[in-house]
Amino acid sequence: MTTALTNIGTWTRQRWITIGLHLLFWVVLNMFYYQMIRLEGWEEYYWFYTGWLLPVDLSAVYVTAYFLVPRFLLRKQYKTFTAVFLGSIVFFVLLERAVYYYILYPVLYPPYTERPFFFFSALLSIFMGMYSFVFLFVGIRLFRTWIKDQKRQTELERQSLSSELALLRSQVNPHFLFNTLNNIDSLVFIDQEKASDSIVRLSDIMRYMLYEANTDYVPLDREIHYLKSMIELLRLRLKDPKFISCTVEGNPHGKVIPPMILVPFVENAYKHGRKSGPIPGITIEFVIRPETYDLRVCNFFDETTNAKKDQVGGIGLTNVRRRLELLYPNQHQFEVRKEGEQFIAWLSIPVRNASRTDAVEAENPPAYIPSPITDSL
Repeated sequence: MTTALTNIGTWTRQRWITIGLHLLFWVVLNMFYYQMIRLEGWEEYYWFYTGWLLPVDLSAVYVTAYFLVPRFLLRKQYKTFTAVFLGSIVFFVLLERAVYYYILYPVLYPPYTERPFFFFSALLSIFMGMYSFVFLFVGIRLFRTWIKDQKRQTELERQSLSSELALLRSQVNPHFLFNTLNNIDSLVFIDQEKASDSIVRLSDIMRYMLYEANTDYVPLDREIHYLKSMIELLRLRLKDPKFISCTVEGNPHGKVIPPMILVPFVENAYKHGRKSGPIPGITIEFVIRPETYDLRVCNFFDETTNAKKDQVGGIGLTNVRRRLELLYPNQHQFEVRKEGEQFIAWLSIPVRNASRTDAVEAENPPAYIPSPITDSL
């Protein structure tokens, strides 16, 4: 009910503004009429003069602005618009000439009636006077229409951007869950204690993904905690936990970051990297600088293994690249390259300090259903 009343109030206010602008336009036109009459010395006939001419000018303006332009011009029927518009010019110019010739001049200045009806300079003068206001009115209306269209387009783009970002974020979740469930499945019959630890960590991670990562930005320390928890899950599958090295430099306090923007880099390194060889086989370095967040992930790779895995396909780094284009257009650096037997991914994005809204969201995350596993610890 409140929303409906608000909408009605907004509509009424906009309607009154429109009426006011129309009245202002015609006041200006009447001032023009008055100046013409004053120059001729016909002030006492002002209402007689405007009473006959104003309806003709009103008709010419509104027929053009509210019928011809939206019906033909805005629908890109240019030939039809040109033909009909020229016809309307002839009609209204001749109509106003008739008003002058048969009604106004006999009273105001009878000698003008001695000139031919189709006196060219008189017709040209009427056209220039009448259609200067027509073009001005239509120009203002088209400009306002263009402004509204731009606002509508901007809003549609914003909504499309939000929808696409939400879709990209949702694609990350099943991608990670798919890999993690495979990890747990492989551990169930090998090491039940590790499998249990994996389930507990997965429960904590899922809570973060479902209830905290649904905003545009999350506290950086929470994202780092989530990233480290995910790395611990990956380490459970490795013989040597030191095979994955992760270092974080800098103070994350008071800073935010788009949720799960770092995860695909680690996933990609684990998926395509060797699981044996030099230690550390996967190196993750995250540095919080005054102006940027810098992430560098390195892993050793095997060409034959990667060729088989790439046939399966994935959305990891392709997803990240698209999110970066949407979130940081021309404001990020993203590089992927091979150096010998190493695959290196490097990312640099601008630092964002937590705003008041971000702080409120961080302090009041959406309510969640308690996990019987983690909440019992």
